[in-house]
Amino acid sequence: MVQEIVFHLGDCKTGTTSVQSVLAQGAWETDAGVGADIVYPARFNHIPLAKTLSVPAEADFEAERFARVRAAFDDSDAAHGVISAEHFEFVDPERVARAIERHLPGYRDRIRLVAYVRPHADRLVSTYAERTKKGLFMKPLAAMHDKLVEDRLLFYTPRFQKWRALFGEAFTLRPFVRDRLYKGDVVQDFFAWMRQGAEFAITRPTEQNESLSVEDIAMMRALHAAIRHQGGPGLRQAQQALGWYMADFLGATPRQAGTRPRLHRALAERVVATYAEDAAALDAAFFEGSPMATALAAAPDKAVDRPQSFEAEDHFGPDDLRLFGIWAQLLTRLMEADPEQFMWAVRSPDQRGPRPPATRGPRGRAAG
Repeated sequence: MVQEIVFHLGDCKTGTTSVQSVLAQGAWETDAGVGADIVYPARFNHIPLAKTLSVPAEADFEAERFARVRAAFDDSDAAHGVISAEHFEFVDPERVARAIERHLPGYRDRIRLVAYVRPHADRLVSTYAERTKKGLFMKPLAAMHDKLVEDRLLFYTPRFQKWRALFGEAFTLRPFVRDRLYKGDVVQDFFAWMRQGAEFAITRPTEQNESLSVEDIAMMRALHAAIRHQGGPGLRQAQQALGWYMADFLGATPRQAGTRPRLHRALAERVVATYAEDAAALDAAFFEGSPMATALAAAPDKAVDRPQSFEAEDHFGPDDLRLFGIWAQLLTRLMEADPEQFMWAVRSPDQRGPRPPATRGPRGRAAG
């Protein structure tokens, strides 16, 4: 059995895809050698496993998914067995503790957990870009601030204090701030934390694709709006998959002179007022110095004077808009023909299942 289990808990928008890419591809080297150092039993990540603890429709798969992970850890003598899923951000820590008792009882005293937390203002912008590219949020950036306040998502301190109350010194929180990360890189930082001083080397580039520009986000909004109009609510999951994986291509070939998404000054000042207390509390509880409060206080100086427009009409001419509409028609047709096949096909090959879903009829109904 592995010597310890490491839970990489996210958060979302803290370089989790970069960490998972290295883990899934085995793109590291240590003195112990492959197989004796780290075992990572996932095609790409453990989001399906994490969802069994928070999504009612996935709950029936809890025992099965944990059993597969447990078997991989039991069959290995590696130093570290890793579970990585940013979805743990949305899981009650008590549910994780109970799942460990149920499914990993022999490892209870050999578990460490780490999470990364992104400064409040940056996380607001990145969450807006993330949800917009998936077609999940079509309102202005200021409306996203209001929603996140309502959802309490960026009031970090109570959530992370609960993780520490349950797991004590086994839980570590790291600030997702470049000058606080080992070698300024979250992948390097995660491996350094996990290896606890033991040597390692990462054997592939760790910088993932660039964030989407304002223009790219505007284009994605236009596509999603047209698909919603043509296809209706039954294509929501397919739209999310489209946005997720199209963003990979957009980030890999960033727009020349694209505009970086930013808060405007009035909104930045609202964000500072909203989260100042939480930033100070998080710093006091978890970090040396004040990385979160410092980052938050800097937000207004990094802001633009007026709100940026994410409307396609403000960035593209009639010919471009025409093409977006045509692509939306074609994509809607593909999604409607077989949503499950579409969601499989748009994934990168290293993240797909071994074979596509069974052929289905319109709207995902089984053919025949």
